[in-house]
Amino acid sequence: MIILLLSIDSCCHAQNQPTGYDVQINLNEILLGSSDYIRTFSSGYEGVKGTPNIFEDFHKGNLYFNNKTSISNIMINYDCYHDNVLYSNGSKILIINSQNIDFFTIRSIDEEKFLLFKQVFLESEKRRIFLQVIYDKQSILYKRYKKEFLKADYTGPYNANRRYDEYIDEQEYYIKLSEGEIQQIKSRQKFIKEIFWNNSAMVEKFIKDEDINLKEEDDLIRLINFYDNLE
Repeated sequence: MIILLLSIDSCCHAQNQPTGYDVQINLNEILLGSSDYIRTFSSGYEGVKGTPNIFEDFHKGNLYFNNKTSISNIMINYDCYHDNVLYSNGSKILIINSQNIDFFTIRSIDEEKFLLFKQVFLESEKRRIFLQVIYDKQSILYKRYKKEFLKADYTGPYNANRRYDEYIDEQEYYIKLSEGEIQQIKSRQKFIKEIFWNNSAMVEKFIKDEDINLKEEDDLIRLINFYDNLE
């Protein structure tokens, strides 16, 4: 059990930086326009709660491009509401042209590790989007950061008396097995049978015996590590 836990920790939490991206490129070559969003204000409006970004503040990060170039130690954030990587120079926030980004890494809130994000194509949405890699072994487990935007509602009949706009945190998890496509993880038995079809009986038993919650990140890591060890 100790060896298994150490294996999970080393695979999932180290978040090693991508290798082979040796050439540093000029930051100015990939900066686009400002990321400021226009808002209209009216009497009684109390502003915006929350943020479209994954962090309130900007953190040091690195960018890795598909031509094997990179940029290191710049202040970035990820606007998951618009799927934009942002750069701050201290006085202005700019959008980074993400068309050719393979990966980016950004320091966590506690500054103890880098979070690794990969740009992947989601067939269900017919577009590329950044997903955090939280487990990478034979299979890959991704986390998608999302935000729901609730507009202020304090005028007219039957209003909610909410005098502020608000960004609400959401998340989804996706899995890519060694032989399959990226699929969103769903908490239903039919999905388990379909995605783990070659070992579904053993996976279902593990879920039952270990009381696995398919909405909990740590439980998903345990489950996929178990499945990979079967393989």
